[in-house]
Amino acid sequence: MRSLAEHLQVVMSRVRPLEPLALPLLDANGCVVAVDVTAPSNIPAFHSASRAGYAARSGDIAMASPTSVLSLREFPAGSALAPGSLIRVGVGDPLPYGADCVLPLENTDQGAPVVRVGRAVAAGQNIALAGSQVKSGTTLLSLGQVLGSREIALLAAIGVGKVPAYPRPRIAVITTGSELVDTGRLRGAPTGGRKPDVNGVALACAVVEVGAMSYRVGPVADDPALLRKILDDQLGRADMVVTTGGIGDGADDVLRPVLATMGTVDFARVALEPGRVQGTGSLGTSNVPLIALPGEPTAAFVGFELFVRPVIRRLMGHGDVFGMRQQVTLTESVTVDPQNTRIVAVKLDAERATPIGTGIRALTRADALAVIPPGPVDYDSGDVVTAALVSAL
Repeated sequence: MRSLAEHLQVVMSRVRPLEPLALPLLDANGCVVAVDVTAPSNIPAFHSASRAGYAARSGDIAMASPTSVLSLREFPAGSALAPGSLIRVGVGDPLPYGADCVLPLENTDQGAPVVRVGRAVAAGQNIALAGSQVKSGTTLLSLGQVLGSREIALLAAIGVGKVPAYPRPRIAVITTGSELVDTGRLRGAPTGGRKPDVNGVALACAVVEVGAMSYRVGPVADDPALLRKILDDQLGRADMVVTTGGIGDGADDVLRPVLATMGTVDFARVALEPGRVQGTGSLGTSNVPLIALPGEPTAAFVGFELFVRPVIRRLMGHGDVFGMRQQVTLTESVTVDPQNTRIVAVKLDAERATPIGTGIRALTRADALAVIPPGPVDYDSGDVVTAALVSAL
């Protein structure tokens, strides 16, 4: 039997980041930069107005005041600024040759063609010098940085239309089991051994939360030929396949033998509660990564957080694939399994962790998953354990 750490090492050793692509800015939102990005030019590229008004020579208006109003002639945009003249400019407009300041509109009567000026401004006021925000050659984004709206705005400002980044992985989520029914097709409470396909909708949403693209397939009946066809179809578009159910040793666990014929897939008993049986490997000639999770919804969720989420983050090029972990103090005792690591849903109050039970309801209320290692004695209130923050996973 593998320990949790040993199985996680096996899982992570089989994946590497996807090949970077030159992504259009809108497609790159949420992706990871694959190279350092430097500014090809200054920002601003030229001396410009930082507020609307009139480009002026500060010496021409130095004596203007409410009691000493000056009259200057307005020249059209595109003209050189002659002594004793003004040119109307908007925010971001290039500063005309000869201007050394921008006179705000409220300092004038905005007359035309003669403008009356009732207040002076100093040289350099209300202008943005070329390169004052970013100088050419400056490193703007670093390898491994996540692109958000602000980073994309910066790229747009320097005229970059595409950025080298790791693309979003395409994850196929396949749920198996003849007893499963799509929740949208159930009328009333499940009967006759039927069960709603909880894992299909939950894991497809979890994939999107990580930042990848999800393709939900299923529920698929326990038919080996059908399972193989569906898996073959997904290998043509998926960067990773996640399955749930059908990986035990029972006669009705048909997914396990199907996977064994399609690639190098390793099924192992892991010292983990919930989720003692786990599968990992690759499928097809392209060696598409596969993680096979148990069918029980709580075990599937735990397996996703422990194994699938870090693999997706590795495919996306993240340096830190495991999310936020912190040491927490238990507020009550927890029974320790002498052989298995227990995953316990907890509520957090600062660094204090309170167990809140098992099942899907507990998971929806949890702030974190506490990792309780196997040991000879139970954990007591006040003992310290590691917890993975659900909100930051």
